[in-house]
Amino acid sequence: MITNERPHSNVPASPARRAALYGVLAALALVAGYLEVLVPLPVTITGVKLGLGNAIVLFALERMGAKPAFILMLIKVACSTMLFANPQMLAFSIAGGVLSWAIMAAAHKSGLFSTISVSVLGGIAHNAGQLIMVALVLSPTVALVNAPVLAVAGIICGLAIGILVQAVLSAIPQEATRV
Repeated sequence: MITNERPHSNVPASPARRAALYGVLAALALVAGYLEVLVPLPVTITGVKLGLGNAIVLFALERMGAKPAFILMLIKVACSTMLFANPQMLAFSIAGGVLSWAIMAAAHKSGLFSTISVSVLGGIAHNAGQLIMVALVLSPTVALVNAPVLAVAGIICGLAIGILVQAVLSAIPQEATRV
């Protein structure tokens, strides 16, 4: 009898399967980012976004590990900047993305935090990374003035993304994302 199932769960995925999974997740992150451009949050502070694209990074972190999540974060930032923003935004996006990924990866690795908590930490860290870049490139005063609002936004948006990712993780079998 021939089946498509792998005989052992510890058999690594093929390079083609890995490439396809990365491609699908990168495309999902870009589509999510595009949806955010189309339907912005009703706030007047620049930089406040729900972070739908970051949901894909968190999903990858939870299912695939820190390295694949980092690669997807870089792909998301680079492609999103090229498609939806200007080159100046790359510095802000990469600062937020790298700090968010680092904090989420450390929290996830510790095993002390739930998916939702990891997401909230990532939301706060993303905004903190962007504020650090704003302070370095534009103005420390602008960063300080916006910090309280962006901290609250990071908590709220991180909570929403965490709940979303937790639901998706529950709905998609672990085997579907094994690399």
